[in-house]
Amino acid sequence: MIAFFGLGGDIDQEIADIVAYLQSIAPVAPMSDKQVFIDACQRCHDIKYDKLMSTTDKEALKAYMGTVPPDLSMMIRSKGAEYLTTFINNPQKQLAGTSMPRVGLSEKAQNQVIAYMEKVGDSKKAEREDLGYKLIGYMVLFTLLAYAWKVKIWREVH
Repeated sequence: MIAFFGLGGDIDQEIADIVAYLQSIAPVAPMSDKQVFIDACQRCHDIKYDKLMSTTDKEALKAYMGTVPPDLSMMIRSKGAEYLTTFINNPQKQLAGTSMPRVGLSEKAQNQVIAYMEKVGDSKKAEREDLGYKLIGYMVLFTLLAYAWKVKIWREVH
């Protein structure tokens, strides 16, 4: 990276050079949800369901933060997307005194992280929701059959 002095010289040119440098190191292709998670969270957190382990030594994390950061495989199911959205933006608001730093993700990157966590931690969600409709249909059909049977029995009694 070029040196930035800000004293004398053409400051506009120095700023233009810095912007050009930052654009040159920016990713060219859009990042997948998994890549965003790896960049933002994998330094500290594991996702064992996808066989992703943190890149930092567990003992070093424990010494620095006071505890080992949790595995995030099932966090989406236990806490929900709304909680995680708030937690990513401001961890102290959801869990006062936590050692998790504020991540500082953009809204798009945050949504990608949550989408990845949903994909890994709640992969059966669509199947579960589809089963709910089938179960309700079965219960309606069973109720109609039970009502028809009741009418038939009571008709014969009177």
